[in-house]
Amino acid sequence: MTETYEQLRDSATGEAGAAWKAADREEHNLRTLYRELKEDPRYTTEHKAEQAWGTYEATKEKIAEGKAKARELLETQARSAERSSVPFPGGEGLITVDTQKLLASQNEASRIIRKLDRLDSHTTRPFTPDRAEVLKQEYGRGLETGGVQGGAICRGVLSVCDELGIDANVVVDSFRKQRHHESLERAQHAAHLTQYISKRVPEPPFRRPGSVHRVSEAQRKNPFKRPGEAVPVSVRDQRHW
Repeated sequence: MTETYEQLRDSATGEAGAAWKAADREEHNLRTLYRELKEDPRYTTEHKAEQAWGTYEATKEKIAEGKAKARELLETQARSAERSSVPFPGGEGLITVDTQKLLASQNEASRIIRKLDRLDSHTTRPFTPDRAEVLKQEYGRGLETGGVQGGAICRGVLSVCDELGIDANVVVDSFRKQRHHESLERAQHAAHLTQYISKRVPEPPFRRPGSVHRVSEAQRKNPFKRPGEAVPVSVRDQRHW
């Protein structure tokens, strides 16, 4: 069953969900104003346009910023959950700022690249060894080794995947446990939600004031239509959403 926009929005969690809902409330209020002005028979088209465009200019930045914040927070959630979906030895992780660990990871990546090159050079095509399978073996060895060395091996494998254009998920997926799969689902869901946050703010269904003709001072002072006054054909025909 396909989820509605509201269901998708409400499935966003934390600050991302709050920012998205707040931006939608502001946009809903803006759309409501447009509708009420359009349906109100008391005012001239010029007055409606001034009110609608004035409110639009006053709120568009707030709405746009709210939507942008929601997207950024969802993207942050997706990256964090994706990192948590990658199995690592206890006490180790995908990201490190430790200089020694970074150096060890680079050394492991170089070792693995040399290993793959040797296998390629000593094998006659079309029996070239499956690089992804070799990387899986190395990743499993890193998990089994554990500790700082195991973490370096795992980071080295992922670095090689990135360099060779091999999908890291193909390498690590068989090592994932239930919690890793759940993190991956959260990452995919958060990334998917960003597609539903519009980047535009709806403009008024009236021409921008001054874009058609000047409004007389009398009309500005008296926004109400006179009894029996008809809307000029040229203006009526130009109205659009």
